[in-house]
Amino acid sequence: MRGGTLGSAGRRGATRVLGVLFSVTALCVSAACSTTTAPAAAAGSHRISLRIGRASATPSATPSAPARRVLKDWPRPWYRHDGTCSAPPVIAHRGEGGTIAPLPENTSAAELAAVAQGASMLNADLRWTRDDVPVAIHDRLLDRTTTGTGPVLSVTAVQFTALGLKSNDGRRRLPGDQHPQTLAQLLAAVKHTGVPIVLQMEADPFAAGGSGQASIRALAAVIAASGYGGKVVVGGWAADDVAAFSAAAPGVMTAFIQETGNPSAASITATGARIIYIDFARLTAPQIAAWHAGGLAVWAWTPPFSAQWRRLQAMGVDAIATNWIPAYSRWARPCPPVPLS
Repeated sequence: MRGGTLGSAGRRGATRVLGVLFSVTALCVSAACSTTTAPAAAAGSHRISLRIGRASATPSATPSAPARRVLKDWPRPWYRHDGTCSAPPVIAHRGEGGTIAPLPENTSAAELAAVAQGASMLNADLRWTRDDVPVAIHDRLLDRTTTGTGPVLSVTAVQFTALGLKSNDGRRRLPGDQHPQTLAQLLAAVKHTGVPIVLQMEADPFAAGGSGQASIRALAAVIAASGYGGKVVVGGWAADDVAAFSAAAPGVMTAFIQETGNPSAASITATGARIIYIDFARLTAPQIAAWHAGGLAVWAWTPPFSAQWRRLQAMGVDAIATNWIPAYSRWARPCPPVPLS
């Protein structure tokens, strides 16, 4: 994951590990939900700073910010106490990954396997090709997960989808009938599941080499054409990226992603985001409570162990992203995410 400070200048670092981006808080969807509020948590100290992309001041004003769906009636119950479900919704980080031989990340095969394993939400990373087509890949370079070399921005969408896939560690080539996918292909493959998906902008379209608003519009168009927009959350690392997408697609929920930071709820919602998606290791109960009070849902990425899940559950997080969906489902029964409509 990337680090930085709110208001710092410069582009985001190229190296990071993401633990991603459903709508609003992870609440129950039936009347059987308890009216008990999320558990209070012990106080703790924190020092964090908001990750942004281009040189920018605090995200205090959204250019042409649209009206957004907002969280209401905080505090609200976010999981059942009746045995039907018992833990925050779980997000499958890049699809199925918590096995000895995981499927290739950011592919429909991995996402569909995660659904079968009990994921509440899916997650995929996205970047843009040279011809501004959104594609499902995490790294800036093609080298680790595909048979290509060089930047994703150096190839067209046709060239990208013609490449082969590699194992997630980059050590072996997978059978020849497996190829990386465009975002449109990925959404088409998972739409029938009805499971929400969190799309994470790993590239900054406003950085050098990017197409800026053209890339944002291309992403919004793909989501709109998919017919899956009501099940999609788009997250970004930079305030300007999130604000630009919020303006381009006001019907799609957005999330602000960060590794470290302590931004105010107001500065986050000014971008159009209604979710703060943060490294689990940095979270404290007072911080979560403050974000909740400001109308934000709080998601945590990517804790691998049940002791960490239990701690986050006690502090009141609204969703947990992990690579270990089968283990999470054995540990507790995750609650469904709240629908956007």
